[in-house]
Amino acid sequence: MKSKKIDCVQVGAIETNCWLYAPEENGNTRFCFVIDPGDEAALIISRLRELNWVPRYILLTHGHFDHLMALPDLLEAFEKGVFGAIEAPKMGVHRMDAHYLGKDALSIHKESFAAASGGNSSYIETLWKPIKEADILFEEGDTLSPFKVLHVPGHTPGSTAFYDENSGILFTGDTLFQGSWGRTDLPGGNEALIQQSLKRLRSMKEEIVVCPGHGPATTIGEERN
Repeated sequence: MKSKKIDCVQVGAIETNCWLYAPEENGNTRFCFVIDPGDEAALIISRLRELNWVPRYILLTHGHFDHLMALPDLLEAFEKGVFGAIEAPKMGVHRMDAHYLGKDALSIHKESFAAASGGNSSYIETLWKPIKEADILFEEGDTLSPFKVLHVPGHTPGSTAFYDENSGILFTGDTLFQGSWGRTDLPGGNEALIQQSLKRLRSMKEEIVVCPGHGPATTIGEERN
C-alpha cells in the first residue's frame, strides 16, 4: 500500500512490514514516523532517502525481535550524519513491552525466540546488537500527534495500535492481520486478551484502513466478516 504519505518496506526473513508514515510536510523535508523497523536497516534507510523523508519518531507496536532488530543500525545512521545534522528520532513503545529494550533485552528475546523456534536461540545471539531503552513509554489513550495510542494486549502484554483518526489509518502490529491475528503461544501471549482486543478493533469504523505487522493492508469492515 502506497500513497503520498505512507509507504511499506518488507524486511527480514518473516517479512515484517516496516511502515513509513509522513502525515505532514515541513518545507523541503518530510518528517515521518518509522513503525516497526524489524530488520534490514540499510533497506529502510535507502527507502527513506529515496522518499526524502526523515524519521522524527520510531514507534514499536510491540517488542518482538522481528519488529525492532533494525533499531541499532537505524539510530547509528543518525550518529554518522546519514540524514544530515538532524537529531535522532525518539523511540516509543508501550510500558508493558519496555523490557524488550535496554540492558536486559537479550535474555528476553532469547526466551521468546526459543519458544518460537523449538528451543534454539542461537539465531538471535548471532544477530544481536545492544538496543537502547525507549525514550517514550506509552499508556492507553496517550496521544502523539496525529496518533492516539490504543493498548491492545494479547500478542504481547504491551501490544499497541497507533490510530490516526483524521486520516482513518490504523497500524495494528501483530494484533490484527488480513483475515487473521497474532499468535498467543509465546511468552506473555494471552488468547483471551487478544480476542478482547480484536473485538475492540473490529468495533471501530468500517472504513478505517488497517496497516498490519505482516501481510497486506485491509480495512476494519473487511475484518468484521
